[in-house]
Amino acid sequence: MDPLQIQELPKLRQPTLLLAFSGWNDASSSATTAASYICEELGGAEFASIESDSFYNFQDMRPMVTLDEDGMRDITWPANTFYACETPRLANDLILFVGAEPHLQWKNFTRLILSVAQQCDVRMVVTLGALLADVYHRNAIKITGSSTDLELAARLGLKRSGYEGPTGIVGILNNLFRDEKLPAVSVWANVPHYVNVSPNPKAALALVRRLSEFLSLDVSYSDLEIGSQDFDDKVERALESNKAVKEYVDELRLRSSMEDEGESGGLPSGEDLTREIERFLRERGENHEDNGEDT
Repeated sequence: MDPLQIQELPKLRQPTLLLAFSGWNDASSSATTAASYICEELGGAEFASIESDSFYNFQDMRPMVTLDEDGMRDITWPANTFYACETPRLANDLILFVGAEPHLQWKNFTRLILSVAQQCDVRMVVTLGALLADVYHRNAIKITGSSTDLELAARLGLKRSGYEGPTGIVGILNNLFRDEKLPAVSVWANVPHYVNVSPNPKAALALVRRLSEFLSLDVSYSDLEIGSQDFDDKVERALESNKAVKEYVDELRLRSSMEDEGESGGLPSGEDLTREIERFLRERGENHEDNGEDT
């Protein structure tokens, strides 16, 4: 059986593909929480999925058993799902993918995602991630961005990622998109390493806000804002009961207040960013039509 199961390809207008994976790329479940929140806010409709059998070691990622209201057992397997989101007020629709980083056959897995992007005429990809960092939990969550596409990076004032070392599925996908000449941006939230609990609504909120600005999405933040305030309050109460960690966090707070907030690598914000993205997608669409080429 083909692991890629497409129910019906949606009719979308030159969509952007937004990808988030649980696992190594997803500190405190920030990226998957953000993507799932946007999907729900925009009324995303499932249209395709990738079956889990070929890509996971179920001794490492065990299926979950739950009981329904009648007490019957139900088994939930790792899910990799594509959702179509129509955004009629914008020039481009959106496809969201929420999945779990696989254990096996990464090349095959990423080719399946590329296949969906090509069949849906995706014009740009945004990958989400979250990493543990030396940051103070009361500060605004720092969002960083990079792009492997030189033109898109220049337009947005981004740099190529300078990271060297082990990578996750997001890194593999970004290289694949580069090789296929599909523009991609990678957006990451920096999460305090001393509160690595899931989910982190404050980090998810920061990603949702930046993506909403980046892609001109119209979503409400109210639930995440309430969760963020409650999250910070719980962290403060936990720190009061752990003197050693509190002393470290106080030092981190003082150090962070002296650091330059204009550090390079941050994703630009504001109306200029939105206009540049819209212009890039419009020009790419026009070139696509003129050349009569497939993405």
